[in-house]
Amino acid sequence: MLRPKDLAATDYAVALKPTLGYEQQLYVSTQQTCEPGFVDLAAPNSGVYTANVADAALLLANPQQLMAVLENDVDMDTANVVLVVQGTDQNGAPLSGVATFQAPAYSQMSQRVFPKAWAVEVIPPVDGSKFATITAAALSVTNAAKAVGLRIALFGVPDLSTFTKIGCKVSMGYDLKVPVPHAIQCGRDMSAFIKPGEIPVGAMEITAKVPTFSDGLTRVNGRRVTGLIKEIKEDKLDTMHIFLTGLILTSKASIGESTDPETLSATALYEDVGVIVAR
Repeated sequence: MLRPKDLAATDYAVALKPTLGYEQQLYVSTQQTCEPGFVDLAAPNSGVYTANVADAALLLANPQQLMAVLENDVDMDTANVVLVVQGTDQNGAPLSGVATFQAPAYSQMSQRVFPKAWAVEVIPPVDGSKFATITAAALSVTNAAKAVGLRIALFGVPDLSTFTKIGCKVSMGYDLKVPVPHAIQCGRDMSAFIKPGEIPVGAMEITAKVPTFSDGLTRVNGRRVTGLIKEIKEDKLDTMHIFLTGLILTSKASIGESTDPETLSATALYEDVGVIVAR
């Protein structure tokens, strides 16, 4: 299961409270993700699947759970976008899963408007089932006319059990690869028009105390990994999972005077991001 557990109504108030620093932590998996293909919504209730041959081969060699990620922002109007993915599991048996893009029940913003990088898990009949192949001809989608033009990328993601926490975090920052606004001049008005501009490089930074060089950031220094930023509200409520694919961290040590603890500050770049919030 890649997503946080569904919330009960009694959890909603805590889920919407501000986030403190300790409530978001970085985890890494030495297993890599793959992007076996993407779906373009060509018309109402119509999707066209395009496979990535190399990554489809990686998925076959290493079956994984699937995450569906919005590649552009969308207004879904009055209907959820529901994507049904069919293929085979790691044993060659038929497997189907459903990805439903919908507003969380506890959100004050109930409109079906979502940004780039919003993601949901492709949910199979049995939690933990893994896809080895995706059958393009068997894929189906339900969507309203306003969602036409949306692209949904499919990613194979390592099991949550493979992620290890980077301990003693001091600070952390990250961006979500959303297009930067771009101003267009008309006459003397420098921002007469505002358009979505370039998508920035996916970047994050983290500083952590170093209990030992045998663990933590030093063990994955310079290695391609999969990142997971997990948000746990008030030590009990799992509210958000942010997956960073193709993540490479490079760290440097900082040693203070006397009893100041040693820290590692890592800068990192990643390829894609998917944000799964609890429903």
